[in-house]
Amino acid sequence: MNRIVLLGDSITAGMTNGYPSPIFSHKLASFLPEVEFINRGVPGDITRLAKLRLQADVLEVDPDLVVVFFGTNDVADPQTDLEDYRSNLEEICRTVGLEKCLLITPGLVGPSQEASRPTPKMAAFAKATLELGQDLDIPTLNWQAIMEKHIPASLLQADEIHYNERAYDLLVANLVPLLKTKLAQVKPKIIH
Repeated sequence: MNRIVLLGDSITAGMTNGYPSPIFSHKLASFLPEVEFINRGVPGDITRLAKLRLQADVLEVDPDLVVVFFGTNDVADPQTDLEDYRSNLEEICRTVGLEKCLLITPGLVGPSQEASRPTPKMAAFAKATLELGQDLDIPTLNWQAIMEKHIPASLLQADEIHYNERAYDLLVANLVPLLKTKLAQVKPKIIH
């Protein structure tokens, strides 16, 4: 059975009404029942801190693939500029193994979150994610572009930052084809 780690923040953790939930993992598993999904989403996490937990949360479980989904909190972190974000993402991917990674750009937030996560800055972080994916030959889901085709309120919970069920349905529908392509490239593990 293939194993996929979902590495990210509270959005990856499926934060629903203030609490982590299995919504993201369960929706992915409904399309890919032969895959074991290990959710390593940590509320409030940013790329700088995620680097510190790679050994325990990712490398020790020996995944076939790792979905790396950050940016929404990095944008709001005063100690993380665009170059730091890109550098941190690259370090995460190189540590995990470029061939095992799949990137997702940060999405969008609602108007009440605009002060800490301005739309132009969110767009710049999404662009940096896409460029890094291109530079390192890592498949990257342009989640922000997908969200832009919808009214943000239709995809967000009342806090205007976390996703509702419709957003997860949309995210999963767009992510699954990329995962299937990557899984087809996974080499079987040799068991001694």
